[in-house]
Order: sequence, then C-alpha cells, then structure tokens
Amino acid sequence: MASSGIDARRKAAFEEGNESYVSRREEIIRSAAHVFRERGYESATLRDVAAALGTDRASLYYYVGSKEELLQEIVRAAIGRDIAAAEAVVRSRVTTPEKVRGLIRAMVTSYADNYPHMNVYMEDLGRIARQDSEWSVGIIEHLRTYESLVHTILAQGHRDGTLRNDLSVELCALALFGMVNWMHRWYRPASKWNTEEIAETFTEIYLGGYGVHAVPGQGNHRTVSP
Repeated sequence: MASSGIDARRKAAFEEGNESYVSRREEIIRSAAHVFRERGYESATLRDVAAALGTDRASLYYYVGSKEELLQEIVRAAIGRDIAAAEAVVRSRVTTPEKVRGLIRAMVTSYADNYPHMNVYMEDLGRIARQDSEWSVGIIEHLRTYESLVHTILAQGHRDGTLRNDLSVELCALALFGMVNWMHRWYRPASKWNTEEIAETFTEIYLGGYGVHAVPGQGNHRTVSP
C-alpha cells in the first residue's frame, strides 16, 4: 500500500511537471549517470545514488521508481538527439565527404554533450539488447534506424565516386562505429583533446583510408586525404 502511494504521488508530480520537481529529477539522473559510470550499472545501487546526492534512498522514490528507470532515463538523454542529427546530415546539400565529416562531428559531440550518459549507454548496451522488454526493443530499433542513416551516407559516396566502392558499406559503417564508440572507454570532459580535435582526427583517419578520387583508367579505388 505504501509503495502504491508513493507511485501515485510520483506519477502525479511527473505529470504536473513542476519546475522544481523536474529540476531535481534531472539532477538525480545526472548523479546516477556518474555513479553508474564509476561503479558499473550492475554493481551500483540506489543507495549509492542517494549517497552521492547527500540524501537517503527513500527520498529518491518520489522521483524515480527503480534503478532500471534511472538507466532508461540516462539512455534516453544520451540518444534522444542522435537520429535527428544524422537525419540533418543526410539532408544537407554538401558533398559526401563533408557529410561524413558532419556525421563524425555529431557523434563525437554527442559524447561531450551527454557525458557520462553516452558512456553508461555504450557500456550497458549489450545487457540492454538482451532484455525482452518494450523499452529495449525500442532501443534496438533506434540503433537500426541510426545504422540505416549511416549506410545511406556511405552508399551515396559509393555511387558518386567519393568513397571507395571496393569496400563494404556495412563493414565500413562498423569500422566507423567502432572508432567513435570506443570513446566510452577513455573520453572525459577534462581530456587533453577537445571535441573538435577528436572529430577532425577521426575524420582524417577514416576518409584517409576510405575517401577516393577518380584516376583515368584506374576506376575510383585510390585513397586520398580529404
């Protein structure tokens, strides 16, 4: 009965959207992201999150119902703008190499703008994917949509001759994801490299091996720096 009461109060407060309530809830989610990043989601507890905030676990239930709900909110914050950014790149009226550059910049910037939410998301993605829930299915659909947008950009480069068409679009997309998403292992806001430096370096590496220009009699397989 007590649990039902706090659940009802939490739902009512969330739907009302009072500014102080929303602000405190966002603070709790940010704190949870740092705790999950430091301790790992499986090891962390709501008590750990409460301690980081200088409060008790019972107080958290007015804002969130469970540790799983905190993870879901962290992931939503991390990926909410990613698809919109990729769609904007696809629609942009620039060359394919510039689209790749814009895509990489958006991916890198997402880690900075959503730190440590993106880190938690990437570290727990495998566990999320194994869940059989409506929420986890939605996350997988998000990933597939994002992958499809990346494939669209790379396939355009194969057609217009600016990317090597002797390489697999799918494999080159995986290479891109692997390079950028490994940031969850080392990126920190206090990193000695800012996001512009990281994005530019990744772009030079990626297009340096995948970008091409046409050479008479040789097709479009020669790699060049963008």
